[in-house]
Amino acid sequence: MTEAVRLGALDFIRKPALPETLIRSVRDALSAREKETILAVDDEPMNLMATEEIFGIRYHIRTASSGEEALREVEERKPELVLLDLHMPGMDGLEVMARIREIEGCENLPVVFLTADDDADTEAEIFKAGAMDFIRKPFVMQVALQRIRHVLELKHLQDSMQEEVDRKTEAITENNRKIQNLSKQVILALAGTIDAKDPYTKGHSSRVADYALEMAKRMNKSEREQTEIYSIALLHDVGKIGIPLSIINKPGRLTPEEYEEIKSHTLRGYDILKTISELPELSVGARWHHERYDGNGYPDRKAGEDIPEVARIICVADCYDAMSSDRSYRKALPQQMVRSEIENGRGTQFDPDIARIMLKMIDEDTDYKMRGDTDGK
Repeated sequence: MTEAVRLGALDFIRKPALPETLIRSVRDALSAREKETILAVDDEPMNLMATEEIFGIRYHIRTASSGEEALREVEERKPELVLLDLHMPGMDGLEVMARIREIEGCENLPVVFLTADDDADTEAEIFKAGAMDFIRKPFVMQVALQRIRHVLELKHLQDSMQEEVDRKTEAITENNRKIQNLSKQVILALAGTIDAKDPYTKGHSSRVADYALEMAKRMNKSEREQTEIYSIALLHDVGKIGIPLSIINKPGRLTPEEYEEIKSHTLRGYDILKTISELPELSVGARWHHERYDGNGYPDRKAGEDIPEVARIICVADCYDAMSSDRSYRKALPQQMVRSEIENGRGTQFDPDIARIMLKMIDEDTDYKMRGDTDGK
């Protein structure tokens, strides 16, 4: 007996048992469990009484004699199932079900129709409308009880599955958030490492990323695109990790060989970043941010729209910061001179539309807060 209860039995009855004892024990067991609520909707009082008598032993029955009353009951009580007469005066069963679906939290409330109709068209119409089942009148009590039980068990299974899906989705979302945060921290740390090689370019990567982000916003990019552009811009100079400090910090003019070494940072950066599958676009900015709109850049001499847009954005941002910051070989240029260089480079060095956005940003930066040296005079 203990094993039966452990496996889910409500109770047990020793045989032989008197009929009265059997009935009482069954009723007590059913009453002891929490009853589910069924809303029975029918315009005939006798039908409602019969429904209460048949289903009342297993379920808590509430009744409504019209569609309007049924909608009020559903909104206030939120039953587990609606047993709905198909043909009623005023609002018929199909309209009632459609209105139930509009009530918040009742989009998937199980509806079972009661109907005396015995034709395939009615059956098809009922299921097309979204009912979970139907019972033909007059019905056999045991069959009706079993069909209602099956519908409720199916709904419980669906709810359990949805809860599990929600839990898994929440866990996946949280894991993705943690991964994204970790990735962002790694990117920031790597960008900091790049800038640390050269005291003259300290903060360069983060400033370029800030400029690129602002341009992306003004280009009406989505939040996801803005985040990607920011991350790509942060790592555009990652290839400089492999360039000797003596070349990076050289105060005088570079030899042709040294200049070629500097130029190689684009391909070095591409090789470093191309293996990161989480954000494959990272390598795009590293490789092509020194391409020119007229095709005279490096490393691949791409031109115009063939240059990925994010690289065209970074190109403008990178050049602005390079000109407005102190470098080992020169002081920062005055703001007006920087503006003139970008204006003159539209359509040759820079994408003209993206350069126009930067020019507007410069014009709005009256207190020179954008600049690396904060002094635009």
